[in-house]
Amino acid sequence: MKSSYKKGTALFMAPLILGNMLNPLNSTMLATAIVVICSTFKQDLGAGALLIVPLYLTSAIGQPLMGRLADIFSARKINVLGFILILISAAIGVFAVNFSWLIVSRILLGLGSSAAYPSAMTLIRQRYAALQQEVPGMVLGVIATASQISIAFGPFLGGILTEHFGWQGIFFVNIPLVLIALGLTAWEKKQLPLPEQEPAEAKSVKGLDLPGAGVFSILLIGFLLTLLYPYWLYIQVPAIIVVLWFFVQMEKRHLQPFINVRLLAMNLPLSTTFLRQIAINFVMYLALYGLPQWLEQSKDINPSRVGLMMLPLSIAAMGVGLLVSRTRNHNRLQVAGTISITAAAAGLFLLNQHVSLLLVIGTSVLLGISMGVITIANQATLYVAAPVDQVGISFGLYRTVGYIGAIVAGSRLKHEFHGGATDTGLHSLAGYALIACGVITIFLLPVLFNKSASQIPAKSSQSQKTDKSRL
Repeated sequence: MKSSYKKGTALFMAPLILGNMLNPLNSTMLATAIVVICSTFKQDLGAGALLIVPLYLTSAIGQPLMGRLADIFSARKINVLGFILILISAAIGVFAVNFSWLIVSRILLGLGSSAAYPSAMTLIRQRYAALQQEVPGMVLGVIATASQISIAFGPFLGGILTEHFGWQGIFFVNIPLVLIALGLTAWEKKQLPLPEQEPAEAKSVKGLDLPGAGVFSILLIGFLLTLLYPYWLYIQVPAIIVVLWFFVQMEKRHLQPFINVRLLAMNLPLSTTFLRQIAINFVMYLALYGLPQWLEQSKDINPSRVGLMMLPLSIAAMGVGLLVSRTRNHNRLQVAGTISITAAAAGLFLLNQHVSLLLVIGTSVLLGISMGVITIANQATLYVAAPVDQVGISFGLYRTVGYIGAIVAGSRLKHEFHGGATDTGLHSLAGYALIACGVITIFLLPVLFNKSASQIPAKSSQSQKTDKSRL
């Protein structure tokens, strides 16, 4: 059995890789289709945020929820459930008769694509437990690289599909991808049957902390509505504070909380890493969505050319990220990434409808380089800050807070581009990006002054087990 598992690694990994590509691919494909979609349904460009934000809102809630379902029930079944939800969302999007149905499609897409990462991690763990081996770093690296590749080619693919097949193309492309993934999953299960481990707890929804998930959902929705419609702040802000306090008290008392608030309170390097990730994703998604819309409207460039122009940004982020991933001193990477992303955000003020496309591409490449450096640096900092026995929880929260940054970016795009993607709107977004860079800098200080955790430890699996036993 072990030899067959070793020979079937590519077959085992193929559907997991496809699944983990779908969320970032759909996130960035939309960037070059928003203008066409809003024009088709006679919506102002700011309404495009209503297609951006729901995916991240449901993903922020869905990631830990799907992870708990994978732990309690079957990771393989949850993985398949995610594919089915994506398939349904794609069909709704292709045949949508109004803008509201597109929003429904994006909500289902966010929920379905949330199943991919936690179920994949669980299946990988089970497979290598059956082999009685540690999970190879290459296997986890392939999953991470798949997301980077999706981000790199999403705007380009979205532009090509929109140009030649209409906006429906960015929804339809999910159908063959999901069918391939489902076929590979069925074939892999038949060729390499994996005896899934029995869940440690009873197969019951009691282990889900549904009340915690519900209150967290209310908190996120209230936060989103406040960002999108800040009309009654004197009521909205106090209400959010009250719900947040209630959520924290509830989760502190729960044995298996939906969000481990005690972990955040006790580990300052970890919590500041999360706060930086919110700001990093805010800047990243302002660029990934703001620049394409501005290029299409202010520079009057068609979607396929816009996608091509965004390709250097994404390739630079992916290439630089892979290049610096071996650097062990993540503090230096944090400083370099913070300086470069601040310079790139300031560079957005230089752009207007009269500048050359060469300057636009140069600014986008600088953004890509800074994103590649700072993303790897923040992940490395998280690796050091996360307790040995709570790495899974920490990385799950890391993804959730990243979605919050994307949600805030979407709300700003709605407000600044409500009358069109103008130079003034782009410069306002650049101002918000610089404020976010200030937040990144402030919350970097606790890490820089933490002398005991300036490098990524090169621990063997045995030493990690020793550390865990000491805890």
